[in-house]
Amino acid sequence: MTAVRVIGVDPGPTTGMVLLRFNDGPFGISHVVQCNHGVAPALFEALLRIDPTTPTIVGIERFVIGRKSMRSGRHGEVTRDLIGSMREIWDEHDSTKDGRLGGRWFVRAAVQVKAWATDERLDAIGLLDSTKGMGHARDGARHALFAAVHDGKIPDPLSKRART
Repeated sequence: MTAVRVIGVDPGPTTGMVLLRFNDGPFGISHVVQCNHGVAPALFEALLRIDPTTPTIVGIERFVIGRKSMRSGRHGEVTRDLIGSMREIWDEHDSTKDGRLGGRWFVRAAVQVKAWATDERLDAIGLLDSTKGMGHARDGARHALFAAVHDGKIPDPLSKRART
């Protein structure tokens, strides 16, 4: 396994972000953030500046338009705008354009991620305690863990391979 960093994001009026770092070893929790949407783009950019030459995976929650989101009014607009802002920041920082870094951006439905990234998995790597009292940061942690295992080929923390 090579070095990789993974940023998981739960976007919205209250945004949760988690940066995980891996360097030929176990999961490393680097930063856990829960903030309002106004400062989220700047914090996201700051996370991208940590180890800027390390391949980066971003896992972000998809904003689904449906009956509930239609009733959310301003919250839905804030979430859509925030995802767009973060994507613009990502595009500016993604150095795959010059061939140096293998950055990847994944947008997934909450239901897909939450079904797999259970509290048991979060607890196995210390993210349950790290996100205590911060529900949005915990959801960002779920996206980070899901992306790390499914896209970054980091061992599932509940697997035998991860425990050895």
